[in-house]
Amino acid sequence: MGGRLQDSWQYLWPEIWRPLEQVDDAPLDMYCDLYVQLAKAYRKAPNRKDFDTVANDVGLARRALESAEADQLRGEHSIASFLENAYDVFVETGNPGLPKVYRDLIEAFLEARNLRYKLVSPFQIRPHIPGVFSALMTDVLTLTENDNDLNEAASEFEHAFGALIRSQAEPDMKTCIQKASMLVEAIASASPEAQGATLGEFCDSIRCWPHAAVREAVKKLYGFCSDYPGIRHRVTRKRGRLRQLEMRDSVIVPLLMLTASGYFGSNAALMATLRSQTSEPAQLPADEPAIDLVNPNQDLP
Repeated sequence: MGGRLQDSWQYLWPEIWRPLEQVDDAPLDMYCDLYVQLAKAYRKAPNRKDFDTVANDVGLARRALESAEADQLRGEHSIASFLENAYDVFVETGNPGLPKVYRDLIEAFLEARNLRYKLVSPFQIRPHIPGVFSALMTDVLTLTENDNDLNEAASEFEHAFGALIRSQAEPDMKTCIQKASMLVEAIASASPEAQGATLGEFCDSIRCWPHAAVREAVKKLYGFCSDYPGIRHRVTRKRGRLRQLEMRDSVIVPLLMLTASGYFGSNAALMATLRSQTSEPAQLPADEPAIDLVNPNQDLP
């Protein structure tokens, strides 16, 4: 799974934070304020005593940022919010060079790491359209990972697409569309609500559609795959065909169908990329300090 901030977290230290230290008059106590913002992104909140200790010690705060790992963080929205809040930290230092350098570094980072986001003025991290489609495709392929039949259907589609790229011949165009329709049909069949034996019947039984027209549009795409000669069936005297297939058909039709299959899943990657707060868990409370039974009146953090 690529394109996420969480996947590239490990590169932030050498590519963002270390270069910022080289900016003229960069105050090292900025790490204390950065740690305060970082603590909001942790899956589990630090206890108050540890938090106060680190937040007031430049060395410890710097070390906390350097050593933080992606799996300690709540998710895409929390990481993006931390990076946005860091910009405010640099603005508040009063050093005009820091915010500009930071902005340039983050912009280059998002592009170089091929992440699903872009930087919007003054400093907002927002998903871009290719990133949103990438997240949706990740969700679709994730559905196939833990099911042998779905995994086989996905592999067959990828093989057909590879063959099409090499040959660009009409028989492979038909096979590519056929395997895409079979993959989507397999994904729909795995839905607990699915009833019937074809994608059209699955679409009728699965209650996921915002409007009947959307459901019918997917069924009509499936109908195209069934009616166009040589894709799913070879029936003569079909009057619906308007022309011979082109390469764009073997890309656009599978994309339309695979995108529509997003209705059959949980859309976890999509919602995370859209920075939905519902896509990540609430921060766990800090551990309660241990009670010393010999000295129950001990100072607690």
